Amino acid sequence: MIKDIVTGLNAYVDGRSYIGEVVELVLPKLTPKLREYSAGGLGAPVDIPTGELEKLESTVTLAGVNPELIKGFGVTLNSIIPLTFRGHTHSEDGSEGTVVVVQRGLIKELDWGTWKPGEDSPLKATLSLHYYRYEYQGAVLIEADLMNYKLIVNGKDQLANFRASLIG
Repeated sequence: MIKDIVTGLNAYVDGRSYIGEVVELVLPKLTPKLREYSAGGLGAPVDIPTGELEKLESTVTLAGVNPELIKGFGVTLNSIIPLTFRGHTHSEDGSEGTVVVVQRGLIKELDWGTWKPGEDSPLKATLSLHYYRYEYQGAVLIEADLMNYKLIVNGKDQLANFRASLIG
């Protein structure tokens, strides 16, 4: 059965809606940072988690010139902008749903691509994320607050003990 196909998508950049202008959204890959461990008695090296994620990056492509997105570009820490993406899903059985992705980060690249008269002139932004949250049907499935050392998966903060050890 075909399930949960995104059939509609809207972006909010710093609170401003871009409905009808989202060409493409690439969500960040979630990859735990691992290190190889080998010791006597092991048959082979194994990977162990370090309690961190690899860097989170996301890209969004919007149709046309988008001044609000361009205004968010900067080279200082106070250049972090909030982005929210809301999607509508359909399934073959007729059920529908909502996906919400919240991100905060730095725009690390603006790519205007190639402009040709009479053709689309999309703007692609690549973001280095400090915060990422993925919600499905109102439930938060993933929340990564990198600056505060939090990784919540299905309601469980996987870094709570790490954080407690560091803070005291």
